[in-house]
Amino acid sequence: MQLTQHTDYAFRVLLYALAHNDRLVTISEIANYYQISRSHLAKVGANLTQNDYLLGILGKKGGLKLARPAEQIN
Repeated sequence: MQLTQHTDYAFRVLLYALAHNDRLVTISEIANYYQISRSHLAKVGANLTQNDYLLGILGKKGGLKLARPAEQIN
């Protein structure tokens, strides 16, 4: 099965958020970890937030976290 780049990045963002579930993660942090474009990840993060997979917190100390338990995401 072949995934689109957007889907691949979405999986990576969700997996990173799951691995760091104890705190908020930032797009820049994920981009640095996977060595991929921050602007691409920002679009992916916005899409995941709009579809209620991630919860986005705005502000200086903001970031992303899973919007619901991992077991409920399919």
